[in-house]
Amino acid sequence: MTTIVTSFIEPARANNLNAFKYLYTLLLYMPYSKDELTGIEQLTPSSPLIQKKCSGIIDDNLELQNPPENLTV
Repeated sequence: MTTIVTSFIEPARANNLNAFKYLYTLLLYMPYSKDELTGIEQLTPSSPLIQKKCSGIIDDNLELQNPPENLTV
């Protein structure tokens, strides 16, 4: 289990993302990606969606998002 979580955290850190916000966003949007390649690619640490929502290693004003109605592909 630790290895799986680490495999998500390290690429997030390499892309200067807030690891907590990245994991939260990933778990929030993943059910809506419907295992489509385009949806999954939008959840990678380098995607514009993730960069916008999770950028910044330190964020003292953490605002969590509401669950999306659907993932725009």
